[in-house]
Amino acid sequence: MKNETIEDSALRSLFWKDEILQVLYWMHGEGMGSEVSLPQMLPFLNTSYQNLEYHLHKITEAGLLLTLDKNGTTHYKFSESGRKEGGRQFAEAFQGMQKAGHGECGPDCEFCYGTDGVKLENCVHNCASDPH
Repeated sequence: MKNETIEDSALRSLFWKDEILQVLYWMHGEGMGSEVSLPQMLPFLNTSYQNLEYHLHKITEAGLLLTLDKNGTTHYKFSESGRKEGGRQFAEAFQGMQKAGHGECGPDCEFCYGTDGVKLENCVHNCASDPH
């Protein structure tokens, strides 16, 4: 259930700033656009229209987003500092998920390679055979 109130405490404002910047960064990276309207963002954020509108306004006032009017609808895009902040937030949030999957381990994987860099016989990730 979506909260219909505006979450304006300092802690929630930080939370929403980070969430919104990450979603915009992700949307841009996925080819969904570099200029996005509030209704386009809303499905990706578990909040109300009013709360998202409030925080988009705050983030814009802080200089992290710029607004454009497209046919009477406000669209948001990153300022230079906003793009950098969004990228940093996105990278930090998903850092642990950007590691190699099973079969893709490199010589630095402590579970598949010994301290000498040689593949272990009992590799726990069942990596593809070492071609050497």
